Amino acid sequence: MAIFNQTIRIKEIIFLTSNNEITLFGTTSRDLMTYETQISINSSQLNMVINALQSRNERLEVSEMFESRSTENGQILFYFDGNALINSEIELNNFSQNEVLKQIRA
Repeated sequence: MAIFNQTIRIKEIIFLTSNNEITLFGTTSRDLMTYETQISINSSQLNMVINALQSRNERLEVSEMFESRSTENGQILFYFDGNALINSEIELNNFSQNEVLKQIRA
């Protein structure tokens, strides 16, 4: 059985301070198939994603690109725009090796 490399081009990352769930939005590619997806990740996986993006965008400080916004109920929403990166594509196995990903395909 062939093993295909699966990559994701990150469009956005969003999370609230009151919630441990982090949502990553992007375009997943596997061989010739491409589809829009959103993936729920934890904070450890977020660190892996940031490290992978940082290694592909050495001239930028990826962790400083998160914007914070106040919500109506007093929470803080953190937002990351992947379109601001030179290279926002990473391999899915960078952060899915030890965790099962909760993925929603559009």
